Amino acid sequence: MSISSRHVLAVVGSLQARSSNAALVNAIQPMLGPAIKLVTTRALHDLPPFNPDNESENVPTAVVAWRAELAAAPVVILATPEYAFGIAGSLKNALDWVVGSGEFVGKPVALLGASTMATGAGLALEALERTIRVMSADVLTVLSVAHVRAKIDHEGNVIDEETRAALGSLAEKIVDRLTQ
Repeated sequence: MSISSRHVLAVVGSLQARSSNAALVNAIQPMLGPAIKLVTTRALHDLPPFNPDNESENVPTAVVAWRAELAAAPVVILATPEYAFGIAGSLKNALDWVVGSGEFVGKPVALLGASTMATGAGLALEALERTIRVMSADVLTVLSVAHVRAKIDHEGNVIDEETRAALGSLAEKIVDRLTQ
């Protein structure tokens, strides 16, 4: 698939078929407008467990593809559920593969997290923000969505106006960055 320079790469830490975080990411596409394409990566499904022995030599094919996908993205959305008060393991694994390779240096990134708890994905987002900042990313915004299951219907549509507005604000920051 050919990807234009006016696209946003979405990385969803949950691998669930009916992920709440994926539903929130999908709700952002129409808010970006017709000129900007949202592309959700499947890389997290393919990456092997991080092994520093294979970080620079004998790099697995899936890792090479993941790094190329990140390098080509003008803006990235990282979305994570909160598992045991932390980042989803699949997302952390994906980030570990690119700590030393530099794809996030100066990269505009929006952080999004959703949880069924009243605290939202606050703790996961704190950890994710620390991780991504140490990788020298440019964090555009951080959005935590609490009680997410009450805000999304069975088809994955965002039914909560406040959540839709917050996603709209996130989308606006991304569009502003892409049009600078």
